[in-house]
This record gives sequence, C-alpha cells and structure tokens, in this order.
Amino acid sequence: MFTNEELAIIKMYSGFSPDRNRVITALNDSLPLIEDTEIQDTVNTVIRKANAMTEESFAALDLSSALDTEGL
Repeated sequence: MFTNEELAIIKMYSGFSPDRNRVITALNDSLPLIEDTEIQDTVNTVIRKANAMTEESFAALDLSSALDTEGL
C-alpha cells in the first residue's frame, strides 16, 4: 500500500508508536514548510492513504525497514 519513501515519511513523523491521527496532523502542519513540490506530492499521498485506513491497520504497519540504509 505504501512505498518505501512513504513509509520513511511515516516513520519520521510517528515517533515510537504510529498514531494515525497524530501523523496526519503532523504531516498537514508540515506541508506549508515543504518547498519541494515532489515531496509535497508524496506527503499528500501519504495523508490520503492514511486517511483511508483504520487506526488498527495503520498501527500494524511495519516501519522496521523504513529509513534503513543497509545495502545502499
């Protein structure tokens, strides 16, 4: 459902426990500060996808490999 890039964004904004509403609020709050249109588009996609999920399914996302630089 989410790309690796989108999962990395979620991980950056989720802290230690992914709370869907908190992540969506944080992403919406950060949008005016993002100058790069490609990143804005990605953040908007994450917001749209997260809004379509239940809290339970969002909390079950595996973020363990997001931001993993091993193999780069």
